[in-house]
Amino acid sequence: MSSVRGTSNLIKRYASSAAQAQASSAPRTSLPKEPVRSSKNSNGIKVSTLENYSPIARVAAVVNSGSRDEANNQVGAAHALRVCSSLATRNYSLFGLSRNLNQIGAELTVTGSREETVYLLESTRNNLSRGVDILAEIISRPEFRHWEITDAKPRLQLDLDVFDQKPEIRVVELIHKAAFKHGLARSLYAPKYTLGNITGDLLESYRARNVTSDRLTLVGTGMQHDELVKFSDLFRLPEASADFTRTQSAYLGNEIREENSSSCVHVALAFEGASSSSKEAKLSGLLTHVFGTGGPRVKYSSGGSRVEKSTAALASSPSAVSAFNASYSDAGIFGFHVVADKADIGKVTKGVFRELQSVAKSGVNPQELARAKNSMKIAVSDQLDNSQNVIDIISKAGDNANARLDVNLEFKAIDDITAADLNTFLKKVAASKPSLAAVGDLSELPYADELAA
Repeated sequence: MSSVRGTSNLIKRYASSAAQAQASSAPRTSLPKEPVRSSKNSNGIKVSTLENYSPIARVAAVVNSGSRDEANNQVGAAHALRVCSSLATRNYSLFGLSRNLNQIGAELTVTGSREETVYLLESTRNNLSRGVDILAEIISRPEFRHWEITDAKPRLQLDLDVFDQKPEIRVVELIHKAAFKHGLARSLYAPKYTLGNITGDLLESYRARNVTSDRLTLVGTGMQHDELVKFSDLFRLPEASADFTRTQSAYLGNEIREENSSSCVHVALAFEGASSSSKEAKLSGLLTHVFGTGGPRVKYSSGGSRVEKSTAALASSPSAVSAFNASYSDAGIFGFHVVADKADIGKVTKGVFRELQSVAKSGVNPQELARAKNSMKIAVSDQLDNSQNVIDIISKAGDNANARLDVNLEFKAIDDITAADLNTFLKKVAASKPSLAAVGDLSELPYADELAA
């Protein structure tokens, strides 16, 4: 009997192998690559979609408003609005929102930057209609009941407690305050002194001024364009506020030092960069790859970037340096994040400043430029592989979205950058007034005007 079962199993394995061979030899059909489609509704809402045939549908409601748009009497409102985004609406209770999203296995996340607030819904395609109904409720008809806002304040306080304990986050907020005048100087985090002023009236006044139909873009992936256009009718927002104009942010070049007893010191050293709408935006991005964006290429190895190699011998204890670029609609900064022991921080920060000036004087050589371009291409490829990054690109690129999502066109744009263009931009950056922000024991850190000494 055992031999019969063995023969039967053998026949089955041969049959299975034959079927697999036949399937592998059959021609495979691939799904067509769809372009980004965009339109604008009569109510002013912009709609953009990319059908990527994913089983997961994503809809992002991108509001072109962030902390930079807070009026003087609305400081902290953008942060509070993110925290209070899951509170009751006109047609859903707080519990009802959570229960209905859980029933369809959907996830809603709210993130904010200085210029945008993004409500991202992710669900299976067959549950998209129900999920978008909830998303539209949250954006269009929040109630801001005073007792729910009171209950939400501990979450706001938790954000601020975490912020206080993260010097790497604090120094980023401080460098924006040092570098810019007006809007972009506003922090993503509400100051603690404003917690008592967070009320439903404050959130309503911020929404009335900033969350309007002309500033809303719906971006969808994993769906047809006509489907999202139909859904856009669910979003009912007021028309543009007549008294609203976004305050332009000029680069300032200032210094903020936050003293404490920590021996691990964080410093952000920044210079005037390029806006996202400028032709120099890609140059500023490439420049970060020239100096190094942080982290070793080989696990557990020491930093191998140009700026880390130039400063490694200056520190007796481990240190880290990475270049960063922040581009906004009307301004930008290029700079370095330095982390070192309090005894080394002055020498390392001075070394970073000297390295920037040295490279600006000598120029980026062809070998360094080629390496930086390859590094930037890897970063671009990684970005295009992430669905949330794709949504971000579509929302910001507008009519240029298809070109921005074409990796070959992006690679060509990087290859077209010449050493002359990059070196001209680098000289401009190095000649600008430095901004400096620091957190920790700053007893050995020179002031910004002493860096060149």
